[in-house]
Amino acid sequence: MRDDPNSGGGTFVLLPVQQPAEIVNYNTMGTTPAALASGLAVGAVGALGLTLLASVRRRRRDLALLKTLGFMHRQLASVIAWQASVAAGIGIVFGVPLGIIVGRWLWILFAREIFAVADPTVPVLQIALVALGALVVVNLVAAIPGRIASRTPTGLLLRAE
Repeated sequence: MRDDPNSGGGTFVLLPVQQPAEIVNYNTMGTTPAALASGLAVGAVGALGLTLLASVRRRRRDLALLKTLGFMHRQLASVIAWQASVAAGIGIVFGVPLGIIVGRWLWILFAREIFAVADPTVPVLQIALVALGALVVVNLVAAIPGRIASRTPTGLLLRAE
């Protein structure tokens, strides 16, 4: 509240909550950050799928040898699922803490720049759900290359050796 400059002195005018222009501009972005995050996630899932397919194709002889040693179809598919899970696990173990540290640091820098209160919080439950969701999605993506790996013909591939 402040003095009304048009009055003689004793009245006050109630102002709405004042926000810095940066925050007002952020509110106008709408769903752009969510669309960007979704696009990056789809790209990452596609890249993982292509990487797993290339790995199955490149390691066909190794997979055929495992099949000759007694691996069943399900075991060959689980080899690919484990490969995908390890890749996701490494990303989660290193990426989540690094993302929290860098995100907090960047928010504090941004908040100081616009003279806002820098009180970043870490939503632990949401982060845990995203990490769990990443493992589920990675294993769903690994199902197709795993099926291809389980159908590896042993005789044709090992004949040359």
